[in-house]
Amino acid sequence: MDINHNDSIIYRLSNLALTDEALNEVDLSFHLVRLQKEADSLYQSSGIQLAPDVIKWVKKSIIKTLQGLKEVDDTESKVFLVGNYNHEIKINDRIARFELSEDQGLLAKVGKLTTALRTPDPEYPEKHTSFQMVKLTLGEQDAYFCYYRGVRRNSMRTSSKKLWVIKNANQFIFTEDTMIDLGGNIDFFIVGDFIFIINVRHFEFAFDYRDHINEQRDRNLTEIISMPFFDGEDSNKGKFEESCKKYIHSRGLAQIKRDTLTAIQTNFEARCNELSQIKASLPEDQAEQERYKKKYGTIWELFEYIDLDNRKIIFKEDASPRALLHFFADKIVKSFVTEDFKVAVAYEE
Repeated sequence: MDINHNDSIIYRLSNLALTDEALNEVDLSFHLVRLQKEADSLYQSSGIQLAPDVIKWVKKSIIKTLQGLKEVDDTESKVFLVGNYNHEIKINDRIARFELSEDQGLLAKVGKLTTALRTPDPEYPEKHTSFQMVKLTLGEQDAYFCYYRGVRRNSMRTSSKKLWVIKNANQFIFTEDTMIDLGGNIDFFIVGDFIFIINVRHFEFAFDYRDHINEQRDRNLTEIISMPFFDGEDSNKGKFEESCKKYIHSRGLAQIKRDTLTAIQTNFEARCNELSQIKASLPEDQAEQERYKKKYGTIWELFEYIDLDNRKIIFKEDASPRALLHFFADKIVKSFVTEDFKVAVAYEE
């Protein structure tokens, strides 16, 4: 989905005038939601009634936030800058787009969330709220906006240093009322079969998605260490697996596709042959050696981890798995201009 298309609800909302007439074209429903991991339904929700002036304020807040998400592109037009979601990559100047058809598990969770929104629970426990969902409808299109935050219930037991009081008649009294923060930053929004993610961390919390990433990482890791090149005496597959699970960039293992896993095993010997040729071509001159090693960058690090004669992985107990992770995740690329070998950018602060 292209949210910059003129017919997209997100694009239309971002261009909507903040007049009463225009805002009245948009329908709004507001929900408190909690994630309940152990329940089959996964989510529980409560529909919240807002006063007319609050509804208008929430609509304006979302529209202004969408407007603030737009950036000027190469054509000097204000658009949403969007890139595809990646388990491993965090890019601050892009909205991450996740196509739900690519992950049936996440698609099922989104289905359970929207079902919960349609069927609010009268016994919903407000104090256990995980996040808020605002549904906007414009014409025949819906968009769901998530704010990952709970509710606060003030009481005399809340804090010994700070309390909330409200004015009732001519005096201030303690309030036991539930308080909800409205507006602010949108964490992600759902339109059709797409999720557009602004805060990756909160997206992962809302859909318990970190567990999915770890499961996918572990599946790929199990398959890799079961390949023939990991059965050497010095392969230490158990230590490699343990090290990978502690290593931050091992999230990249979850990103490895089926065809890449197949290619790892099928082409391992061919890659070893190429590595042998690179190593054998090391110049004799000391200065030339340094330039040569720099050119091959992370490829040169692989010589510490691969027994090229026996075509086996070597992994020492105190070693870092970084070079092998780049190798298995197919991250090593050759520069078109300099012909140097480097690791493709995996993470942006």
